[in-house]
Amino acid sequence: MLCALTVFTSCGNKSTENAVTAAPTSEQFEPDARFASIDTLVDVMTESLSVHSTDELVAHFDTQAAAIKSYWYLNHKGGDESRIDEDVCDDLKALADSLSGGSTVDMEQSNEITCAIARYLTAKEYCNNHVKDSLYQAEMHDWLLLEDELQAFYTDLAQLANWGGTISRVTGSGALSFLAKVRQEDYSKLKKGSDFADEEDMTTEEARTNLIQELEDAKSLEDEMGAGDDFNKTLESMRLHADKVVELLDKWLASRAQLCEAEDIPTKHNAHLVAKLGQRIMELIEG
Repeated sequence: MLCALTVFTSCGNKSTENAVTAAPTSEQFEPDARFASIDTLVDVMTESLSVHSTDELVAHFDTQAAAIKSYWYLNHKGGDESRIDEDVCDDLKALADSLSGGSTVDMEQSNEITCAIARYLTAKEYCNNHVKDSLYQAEMHDWLLLEDELQAFYTDLAQLANWGGTISRVTGSGALSFLAKVRQEDYSKLKKGSDFADEEDMTTEEARTNLIQELEDAKSLEDEMGAGDDFNKTLESMRLHADKVVELLDKWLASRAQLCEAEDIPTKHNAHLVAKLGQRIMELIEG
């Protein structure tokens, strides 16, 4: 995964219960010794993989960026400061790769780390470039609501498709990692002048129609194996989340359309992301 090449700058002054103190200037910087270990950094990066508002997004970014800077100073001191994010993302990616072929727990953590990297880079793009723009604020707010519902839907669907197997945790976390990565790829292009040549030819409406059909296909799943009450409760939960996804999808598409019109971003860029969301549903159903 390509990591951004900028040094940490604070995006806000929000704090969380376990927040890391925001980093001062390089001349004064004293790294937090807790982050000599990559395990401690991973704990901060994966502390919450669900963010519900732009304020939370800013707070998590500030906390994670300070932790990343401390880790870099304790493990890469003497290197090029313009590569802080790239160096640390590379270390995190190497750890995720090393875990990807291990136990179920290892594979789940690998997916969580990959998810966290993508979420951090998306938050960074927003905080560094768009945080004060009302159209980008609205788009991000509505995306976070949709993303939260998609996470719940994907998790339920992964559990249903792999009922009774621990692999459902790996499949579910993999779906969340996929969601974070396609959003990060999408968001990095969400500005005037980006190259959209390799994206979908379909319209946003066509992609939306396909996604809704894939949600309906998921809702049509039944307890064919007689798995019992727990299966049926999860099935009902998945169906409720699917319905909510459609509602929040339309809300996000409306704010997205306003942003794209203002920034002269082609609508096929929206179709590209929506098509990816539907593609993952079919992969989960098919196992």
